[in-house]
Amino acid sequence: MKKHRMNSKLAVLIALPMIIFGTTSMAADSELNEESNITYKEEITVTAKRVAPAIQLEPEKTTIDIGSFQSVGPATSVIDVLQTQPTIDFRGESSLDPGVDSIFLRGFDSKRFVTAIDGLTVQRTGGRKSSNIVDYGALPTFLFDRIEILPGPHTALFDSRAIGGVINMKMKQPEARESFKPDVTFSSSYGSYDTMQNVVSARGALHNLTYDVGYRLYSTDGYLRHSETEIETTYGRLGYLLPGDGFVTLSASMTETERDVAVNNPGTLFGDYDNDYPDVDGSVFDVYQDPTWDGDSYNYRLDFNQPTSYGTITFNAYAGKDNRKRLYYETVGATELSRMDTDWWQKGGKLQNEYTWRNDQVTTFGYDMVWLSDNGGVNDEKIERVKKLAGFAQHKFTIAEVFDMTFGIRHEDVSTKIFNDLDGKFYIPGRGYYIDRDFSAWVPKSLTTWRMDHLSPAFRDTSLSLGISRIWRAPDYHGDYNPQGRPAGAWLEPEDGIGYDLIFNRRLAGDIQLKSNFSFYNIENFIASNRTYSKYSGGSAGANRFSDYKINLEEVYRYGFDLELGGHIIDTLSFYLAYSWQDFENQGDEPAGQEELDQRAEHRIKTGLRYSPWERTTFMIDYQYQSDEVTEVSEEIANDVWNFREVQIDAYQTVDLAVEQILFQQKGILRDMKLKLYIQNLFDETYCDTSGYPATDMTFGVNLSFRL
Repeated sequence: MKKHRMNSKLAVLIALPMIIFGTTSMAADSELNEESNITYKEEITVTAKRVAPAIQLEPEKTTIDIGSFQSVGPATSVIDVLQTQPTIDFRGESSLDPGVDSIFLRGFDSKRFVTAIDGLTVQRTGGRKSSNIVDYGALPTFLFDRIEILPGPHTALFDSRAIGGVINMKMKQPEARESFKPDVTFSSSYGSYDTMQNVVSARGALHNLTYDVGYRLYSTDGYLRHSETEIETTYGRLGYLLPGDGFVTLSASMTETERDVAVNNPGTLFGDYDNDYPDVDGSVFDVYQDPTWDGDSYNYRLDFNQPTSYGTITFNAYAGKDNRKRLYYETVGATELSRMDTDWWQKGGKLQNEYTWRNDQVTTFGYDMVWLSDNGGVNDEKIERVKKLAGFAQHKFTIAEVFDMTFGIRHEDVSTKIFNDLDGKFYIPGRGYYIDRDFSAWVPKSLTTWRMDHLSPAFRDTSLSLGISRIWRAPDYHGDYNPQGRPAGAWLEPEDGIGYDLIFNRRLAGDIQLKSNFSFYNIENFIASNRTYSKYSGGSAGANRFSDYKINLEEVYRYGFDLELGGHIIDTLSFYLAYSWQDFENQGDEPAGQEELDQRAEHRIKTGLRYSPWERTTFMIDYQYQSDEVTEVSEEIANDVWNFREVQIDAYQTVDLAVEQILFQQKGILRDMKLKLYIQNLFDETYCDTSGYPATDMTFGVNLSFRL
């Protein structure tokens, strides 16, 4: 890690709130001189329920309010918020790093569910070391107002890869303010292994012109040997408020990431052992190789929202570039670094109109498009790998205030360009440098909700929903069409099938809500790795080469059951209880099917309590259990050179504990100053993460936050 660089950033971070404090203090003094009766009574009023419910359960989605969400540790990344949900399986290499593509949703990885920002899918061509579709470390919570989790493939408004569902992160909308004075939030934490998180953000406006700025610096020395991480995100947004509650905004963000890669301890060299770290024998690197995986991300976005008499028109467009570098020394004493450098470019947009009829019917239609490129062409040239063009329409109507019925259809056209490396080792004879594949389909969607309130008082606030939708996903991910540099996508067909979700939703008492979801997905042509059993990967395979390196499994069944329960037991005590079960079954006779589908835990329990015995004090406790699983870890250690290993992960359970104290609600211009002390993995449970490395032991820390 570059320690001197970190110190300079900390100096900037410390100076920034001081500058903001000084300017806002002068602004506040000026305002108080003009209006001496200004108070903040509305902002500091404490309601009867001091622990407000932050999670709302509805048939079609679960909504997490980030502002009122209380996590044991400091929630500065969206991963810190998502991990409490039963359908989310955190699969990062370390709990101290949010990670890239570090979660599964309902047993599906990033290429089979959608992560979106305000309805616009976040995606890259992916590949190279990991799937590399979404870097959650670049998504700090200060950007967002709430997170919506939509179950299954039952909406036409998002990319058809949404088999497991959609995680839609809603940004804070710009709003008018009476004063130019910004609303500033500052949070700083320090914990075990020199783990630091510092976040400062500000929102303000001058008449119709609005602005948002934010900065986050996260760093940790890591639990494993040579696993330091540093993530720095800078964000800015300018907006203009339009007539009729409309707005237009332009935003930009930059994230710089420095990740060291965990190494074996002991290594292969004599005496290469550091007893300050746990034993690791599964890494492909030793400490003398000094492996790193650094990256940069630049993203720009335009958002337009305008209500009209013909509906609410929204237009979102974005462009971005990402880079990842794998660097390491191949031999002891080497002076030249081995280097693998990957660039991704992405751009896209979505135009949508939502019209609400007089009888509460809602019609939504629109068009979205995306172009994804990388430097995976001849001589590492930039090529357009994936192009997606899609149109969609969806209509929701109510029958006799009993049935809410939503029907939609999406037409998606996907083109992929597969690199056939005629100058290298991996190519199909008789084909050119590029193999073009085109796929398209009509994808119908539906979700019907039966509201049972009319049956009797016993069924008040009770509903039963049924989603029946087509599943369709083209092989639009680098690990499908060019896995480990092989042009296997020349032979693959899209995944196809049908998904069913039966959802029961009920308010039990007060604000205690219950939601259960039984799901069954029948997926044909499920894409799976078959390299272990491939017979046509050698040069002697001729024109059929790599035709079985990746294969379409004949048929896969996915069964699932999810249960969510939460709310207030009494005004000062709230809880959540969540359970998730899943089972994937290969209905064909392909041996690769068992290997592909085993890599998921079958049972997962997450539960927690939030207790406020005094007005300003909250105790928090979380418990998590996960059953055993077998997973396969793959790492690209050089260009088209891969290491594969299978890892047995035993069942484990952890307990996290925290206490948060509101030190004061207002002193001068300082407001809502809170101090949180937390311990994670309280009983020092010994278990492995999904890479097979020892998972983080008991850690503790402190977090301080306030507003100006």
